[in-house]
Amino acid sequence: MIKHIKFILFYPKIGPDMYLTHWLLFFKPLRLWFQQKKISKISKTADIRPYCTILGTQNIEIGERVIIPPGTLLSTCPNNNESTITIGDDVLFGPNVSVYSSTHNFDNAEEPIKNQGYSVSKVVLKKGCWLGVNSVIMPGITIGENAVVGANSVVTKDVPNYAIVVGSPARIIKYTNG
Repeated sequence: MIKHIKFILFYPKIGPDMYLTHWLLFFKPLRLWFQQKKISKISKTADIRPYCTILGTQNIEIGERVIIPPGTLLSTCPNNNESTITIGDDVLFGPNVSVYSSTHNFDNAEEPIKNQGYSVSKVVLKKGCWLGVNSVIMPGITIGENAVVGANSVVTKDVPNYAIVVGSPARIIKYTNG
């Protein structure tokens, strides 16, 4: 029991399944204090809302005026310094966005995938980009400044500045500056 309580209190995760601490996100003064304790690189103007999940809180960096809405999943490989997610200033998240900086290896057909380890790489969401509802950002991706990721898109390649991408896999359909 004590081991379980310590896990919930100190594991680098925020989420509804962390029931002893998740309630802190419902009250703004407690939310601001709690998110500063869990995520060391978060601006004072960022806001993590209830019902989002953040795995590997020590590997996340959140810029100014960013709101992490309910349903969002930010997933890094805890205790791996190469598995990071950097969120620039003024990044806009739609509900239910998933951002991953690690994925399972699956090179050996004879070995169960869960036993093959992980591949990790950095994800960068640059200033002012917008991630539409239900979009998925895969490991190693950079989303450029003021780029737009359309709803339900799966981003498997870097997105240049000012690009609008849609689809699965996401592809550029036009640019916001022209």
